[in-house]
Amino acid sequence: MNRALACLLVGLATVACSPNDDSTTVPDYGRDVLDEGTLPADDGSGPVEVVEAPDMFGLDLDLDGYSPATGDCDDTEPRINPTAFEVPGNLRDDDCDGAVDEDESCDCHADPNLPDGLDLCDSRFLVSWDEVCFAPGCGSGAGTLTRFGDPGNDLGPRFGCAYTLLGTAPLDIALCNPEYCPDGRRQVGTDYYMSGLFNTCETEAHEADPSPSGSDGALICDTHQLVLNFRAPRNAVGFSFDFVYLSTEYPEWVDEGYNDTFYAIIDRPATGERQNISFDEGDHEIEIDNAFFEDPPVTNIAGTGYDGMCTNEDFSRTVCGSSTGWLRTSWEIAPGEEFTLTFSIHDEGDGIYDSTVIIDNFQWSPDPVDPGTIII
Repeated sequence: MNRALACLLVGLATVACSPNDDSTTVPDYGRDVLDEGTLPADDGSGPVEVVEAPDMFGLDLDLDGYSPATGDCDDTEPRINPTAFEVPGNLRDDDCDGAVDEDESCDCHADPNLPDGLDLCDSRFLVSWDEVCFAPGCGSGAGTLTRFGDPGNDLGPRFGCAYTLLGTAPLDIALCNPEYCPDGRRQVGTDYYMSGLFNTCETEAHEADPSPSGSDGALICDTHQLVLNFRAPRNAVGFSFDFVYLSTEYPEWVDEGYNDTFYAIIDRPATGERQNISFDEGDHEIEIDNAFFEDPPVTNIAGTGYDGMCTNEDFSRTVCGSSTGWLRTSWEIAPGEEFTLTFSIHDEGDGIYDSTVIIDNFQWSPDPVDPGTIII
């Protein structure tokens, strides 16, 4: 017999000859794909040609970048792999970690950081983060709380045990300059640059305007930002987050054309997109002239310092401060895309009349989202 003819490549399996040239063996690379346990016996009739099924362990059949050999637990579904996020309630192990629909809350421990408060629990997708502020002492305007204000108000967490806050003033009203935060309320407010009566933001600070559409020439003070750098899950095509914006500029500065502002700024290097993604139906930024801001106040924000009463020059008493209700912003991204999301809040036109934003419940979406902001 021609030995070369007996040594064949059949399918994807390499057939090798034994020394006596009348039997064959099939290398299995440590796995018996046919689950037979042994090769067929040689009955003396000639070479035994064994055709073993192709070893699929190292193949990426669903073209998601992962094979069973590299951790894909369902190679028929491209949205299931080790770089997917766990989709709540779908009864599947989306991220191939051996658990189904596990709880993703990470803000129920004693000392959650700012991403924890947003429920950004998976380090595979949050590449890095940074807190940015410019004025002395402005770090007291950021943190995580289980409740901002009184226990009975409308500001309970949307998910998990806590949320993240950014403000132009200390979260603790007791830390405010007494001259600017009298009687346990925030009106007039806090100037972080304040070290003397005439040494204020207006005369000292020259902070850059964080607006992604360019500066309008307004005075910017007490800017506070949380910068989040993401790599999106392979099964995500969008994301969302919930927030409430509070301000003491209500009602005095309504319709004045400049107000403290909250931005959610997305930077997408792959598309060149850079814009604010939180706005009302008229494309107005989140401030007291925005359609979402409550006039008169409706949402219970008791105990926050944004719910006080002020005495006017004619000795009448009026509400000092109001808020939006809970809002949700959603936006589109591409699976696996790298992008930056910056939450930013600042004083505009002055260094006082404080504002704060509460942010919670960041979620990835496996389904297309409707970009924009809605009331929830």
